[in-house]
Amino acid sequence: MNPLMWCHEVVVDLLGRRPDTHKLLLAPGIEPLRWRLGRRRARRTFERSARLVPAYRDFLAERGVPARLPDDRAFDGVPEMDKDSYIRPYSITDRCVRGRIPRRGVVVDESSGSSGTPTSWVRGPVERRAARELLRVGFLRTAATLRKPPFVINAFSLGAWATGMNVSAALTGVAVVKSVGPDRDKIINTMREFGPDFTYVITSYPPFLKGLFDDDRLDWSAYDIVCAFGGEGISEGMRNRILETAHSVIGAYGASDLEISIATETRFTIALRRAIAADPALSRELTKQDDYGLLPNIFQFNPYAYLIETNDDGELLITVNRHQNLSPRIRYNIHDRGHVLRIRDVLPVLRRYGLREVLDARELDLPLLLQYGRSDSGVDYNGAVVPPDGLRDAINADPELLDAVENHRLVSYEDDAGDRQLHLALQLADGRDVADRAAAAHRLVTALRGANGDLHNAIRTSAPGTEPTVGFYPFRTGVFTGDGARLKNEYVWHLDAVAARGSGVDPQFTAER
Repeated sequence: MNPLMWCHEVVVDLLGRRPDTHKLLLAPGIEPLRWRLGRRRARRTFERSARLVPAYRDFLAERGVPARLPDDRAFDGVPEMDKDSYIRPYSITDRCVRGRIPRRGVVVDESSGSSGTPTSWVRGPVERRAARELLRVGFLRTAATLRKPPFVINAFSLGAWATGMNVSAALTGVAVVKSVGPDRDKIINTMREFGPDFTYVITSYPPFLKGLFDDDRLDWSAYDIVCAFGGEGISEGMRNRILETAHSVIGAYGASDLEISIATETRFTIALRRAIAADPALSRELTKQDDYGLLPNIFQFNPYAYLIETNDDGELLITVNRHQNLSPRIRYNIHDRGHVLRIRDVLPVLRRYGLREVLDARELDLPLLLQYGRSDSGVDYNGAVVPPDGLRDAINADPELLDAVENHRLVSYEDDAGDRQLHLALQLADGRDVADRAAAAHRLVTALRGANGDLHNAIRTSAPGTEPTVGFYPFRTGVFTGDGARLKNEYVWHLDAVAARGSGVDPQFTAER
């Protein structure tokens, strides 16, 4: 490492350890410098990994890629990696620096296994400290605005999973923390026991938070509550529902494959997302909502720490720029759709639209990450792609469905005639129902068609007998009989004819062409 790079790495490391000095790193006006240095760090991390990581050395050699780059621009030619091309073919040890796992200071966590068998991920001491400091800084920035002492209730899944482990480890030194996992009874009992003299910061997945506050065993209005979520996106309808109980709801973007807090929502990104949702013209200027059929999640991220690119398929490629990571990720494709906007390109558009309230909410000049959900989890229907997040947004925009529906699932299955069918399955919350299921099904399909022009055309031109269907299922019945057996909800099923017959699919209502 050249002396200049070494010097600024040391300075950044020291400033990043405390909230009062960390804010200097995010000072406005130096975003172009952060951007340039981030790209330089990504190149440096690439060259170090090519030299010291056995698996990455072989990965590059198989593709005929040299281990050194002539300049930062050449980073565009570095091959992307993903779980299939890099993680599964090589052992954990070979993916580590110098081909070994240190004897101490390493923590192993795992992903949820939503795509199959859970995968283990090793975290070395430097990256664990960095992740811990980032979470602490974000928490303390929020805590400074709270009206009462903070009490963190960690309701993420515990055990070997990355998010629950890291939240507990990061916040124990700066707040009262109780890690209960996604257990409503324990949360309610804890709040009763400790009383209303704290601000309860409840962290979990969005559907769990919504279900928690629907529980009437506690007078939620007597408590001061803040929510932080991760693991999946949120619709503005669900955010509004949670805001009936909590006074703020902030999310973060991350992944077990990478790191748990790559980007975060801010007051500015939430205001911008709501403005985009309300104005199709603004959406067309800033987003690809028309292409993907759903409103993007919007975050801000530090380009010094992460290089985020988009490939030709519209998928995010993420490089963790920190060269000390035990198992580096370089142009890693997690198969999320998305793109990056520089703040300097967004502000003129907002001024032209007269969005003063959005502009006034801006505190940071960090770039924006727009994320549209996973590219590999949509369902193909007659030439259209239907993402599960689109179904989620349509449900949460309907007050009656938002109140009654516990979970949802896109089921693509083959019927006995060999035709491919699309079924929109809605699991009702325990003891809940909708007054007129046929009307609710019609509203749901209409909302989906309005948000996804390709789907509208696909239904209009579908062959008779292959129109999408809707089904309402009492709690844990039909296609939801085994719901809750996995760590995360399953939002997509692909079934052949044999599997479909035993799945409990019940197409109760058919969409009109």
